[in-house]
Amino acid sequence: MDNTVSVVKCGDYTHVKEGVRAALEPLGTMSRFVKKGDKVTIKPNFVSRKNPGDAATTHPLLLKAVIEEAEAAGGKVTVAESPGGPYSAAALRLVYGGCGAQEAVEGTNAMLNYGTEFREVSYPDGKILKSMPIISPILDADVVISLPKLKTHAMTSYTGAVKNMFGTIPGTHKAELHFRLDDRAAFCSMLVDLCECVRPDLSIMDAVVGMEGDGPTAGQNRHIGLVMAAANPHALDMAACKIIDYTPDEVDTVKEAIRRGLVCSDPSELNILGEDIDSLIIKDFIKPESHFNLLKLLSLPPSLEKRVKGILAAKPVINYGECIGCGKCAGCCPPKAMDMTSGKPVIDPHKCIKCFCCQELCPKKAVKIHRPWANRLMLKLLK
Repeated sequence: MDNTVSVVKCGDYTHVKEGVRAALEPLGTMSRFVKKGDKVTIKPNFVSRKNPGDAATTHPLLLKAVIEEAEAAGGKVTVAESPGGPYSAAALRLVYGGCGAQEAVEGTNAMLNYGTEFREVSYPDGKILKSMPIISPILDADVVISLPKLKTHAMTSYTGAVKNMFGTIPGTHKAELHFRLDDRAAFCSMLVDLCECVRPDLSIMDAVVGMEGDGPTAGQNRHIGLVMAAANPHALDMAACKIIDYTPDEVDTVKEAIRRGLVCSDPSELNILGEDIDSLIIKDFIKPESHFNLLKLLSLPPSLEKRVKGILAAKPVINYGECIGCGKCAGCCPPKAMDMTSGKPVIDPHKCIKCFCCQELCPKKAVKIHRPWANRLMLKLLK
């Protein structure tokens, strides 16, 4: 396994071109990954139509810097994403436009993917999925470069290089997977399957300004001031998690990667090139409300755990003062747990699987994460 991660300081996006180049240098530069004539697909994190200043998506200046590096190495670049919601040309235009992708490709030969083709791919080594639908630009590439954003995540606690591969699943197929895999550990194991099936050749993380709190779209901006890169996405995630003060056991995708032997068992075993990450740890990085799970501290039989989870687990609630009744939350809800009869969403608690897709894709941050008072009180007593 390759446990090497390059970590360089980058104070702001005006210097991100230099930051990307500096992060690639100790890995062997872009020419290690891209050869002349290679078809290169760059997969940013464009989860939904968000302004780059919201820190929910890969910044367009970082995307542009990577495009230029790949083209300088001789690659023919396509930028491709399958954001939350429908996978259609119209949806892609809105997302690319809002996230600054069109500006990122200006002055380059890179193309934005507007096609919506995908193919079912067999993956017999999968622990959860033995086959999965993958968008064609990923499958047709000689080289896949992933550009994750360093953020917290309501369902998975953290989203980075491995979770970024969920955007290679087309449109509503993501909702189907959420519905089938409503258990967090199973869902994260599926993400590891997906990442191993796609096998990105290189991951470059936008950690200049990340997101803390109730990410991946409704949290708060947090300046981190880094660009990070690795050939192994699992190693990159382990390093990023250490910087924002998560242990490997707190992030199921990292824990599962360790269990499968895809990364070293402890962050101290990583081969860090560049900055000393021990000096970069952010002790007060805010975790999502859903991260504080009382059930982690209790040992219950499965039948009782499911019942207790319904009472104590964090759940989405609607702030009707901020809700505009657009219906996007209901449209993306995997179990169809939202009723829009009144013009605004009403959540059926018996159907809700707590995947937080509604919170992730709400354009107005009107879906909040609520942790019941009993959960808060008991966690304090048990700690």
